[in-house]
Amino acid sequence: MSKIRHLALLAALLLGTAAFSKDFNGKKVVLNLAVMSDTHVDAYNTVPAYKFRSALIQERDFAAPYGGLDGVLLVGDLVDSPAWNASKYTQIDDWKRLYESVFNPVEVPMVYAVGNHDVWKEWTPDTYREAKQFTHRFGPDYYRTDVGDPVMRDSLECRHCVIGDVHILCVTPDGRNPVVYPEETIRWLDETLAQITKEHPDRYVLVLTHAMIYGTVYGSLLDDVYPKGNGYWSTKVLTDVLKKYPQAIAFGGHLHFPLNDPRSIWQGDFTSMGTASVRYMAIDNGGYEAMAGLTIMKDKDEFSQGLLLQFDNKGNLRVQRMDFYNQTTIGEPWVLRHPRKDGSHLKTYSHQVRAAMNNAPVLRSLEAEGLEGKVIVRWAAGEDDEFVHTYFVTVSRDGKAVCTKKVLADFYHVPQPSAMKKAWSLEIPLEPGSYEVSLTARDSWDAESNALSATATVR
Repeated sequence: MSKIRHLALLAALLLGTAAFSKDFNGKKVVLNLAVMSDTHVDAYNTVPAYKFRSALIQERDFAAPYGGLDGVLLVGDLVDSPAWNASKYTQIDDWKRLYESVFNPVEVPMVYAVGNHDVWKEWTPDTYREAKQFTHRFGPDYYRTDVGDPVMRDSLECRHCVIGDVHILCVTPDGRNPVVYPEETIRWLDETLAQITKEHPDRYVLVLTHAMIYGTVYGSLLDDVYPKGNGYWSTKVLTDVLKKYPQAIAFGGHLHFPLNDPRSIWQGDFTSMGTASVRYMAIDNGGYEAMAGLTIMKDKDEFSQGLLLQFDNKGNLRVQRMDFYNQTTIGEPWVLRHPRKDGSHLKTYSHQVRAAMNNAPVLRSLEAEGLEGKVIVRWAAGEDDEFVHTYFVTVSRDGKAVCTKKVLADFYHVPQPSAMKKAWSLEIPLEPGSYEVSLTARDSWDAESNALSATATVR
């Protein structure tokens, strides 16, 4: 990249951040909206139930000094697997009871999109019929914010809701592998966005759909590397509509990826945000150590996250990343200017700009101790302007690589990078002989560190 291009990108990023910091007025927050996904409630007295209720309480308490919580948005997978024909104590009933143990749905309304776990056979043309169980069990108090065409809501789960002065649109797929939507839904989304943004060009419109928008936030490229199927994790069919509306913010769930990663917010022609998961964590299919599955860590349950959106009196937006497991917030809040004609509100969280400004990690120390049948590798945590995402430990013998181990850093486990582990170690079984061990690291933007090396003899 040329020096001029580099400086231009830096100026765009810094000016956008500085200007917005002055614009946002934390003393005049007029609306607070919780955004969560993947609560996966499956019984009243289980861990998912506890995590969900705890998340609601934390959102309520955090918003209290700013006027209180005005609404809760659920981006799908409210329940784990709806037992339509079970006893009267179904998962949906459990979910409703948990919500109402914290909030009155008339006073703090809840808006939801339908996830693949919320229906019997994941997303199919039968989804809309199955989703009526929510309407039936929740009752009319849960739909007081709906202002859209009731026929579209009833037939295709296309919902248009308003809380305060913020418009919320929900769309639901009718197929998976790939995730697709009916043409009527896509047309409705386009026409509704056009109408809202014409009347309110300087306000954000929130779009909820359980599947990620492909090629946006962290996790939305999982379909490229995970053998689940053709387009199971994200969708490509809404992008052409969303990119026409710079006021749109798309919220996706489904993937459970941690909000600690800076790529969890994306800006291009529109804005996209991940929502993590209240229930448990997943990660990219990177072949990491300490995995319970291709995308599931062994410590996946030590996790619970979501978002709190705060709008000020000018329509500017501050987003708190909530760490429900650790009962705190994650990093610095995201701050977005209200939508502007020149598109400047879409510059601050551009992945292109942020990657260009990123500094590569720096490694300082590496040790390798040879023992009987194994080598123990020890190293100091890498230094980075954000944090190290992954460490790569390669063991070679006679100039040929024997193995490479990928170690996922603990960024997802702590609310602040400063609390990450300071030292790491890895035990690698090996046959007797002399080995060279090398270490590199990469951050979230794939910037690679310097390489360190050490030697060890295994007995």
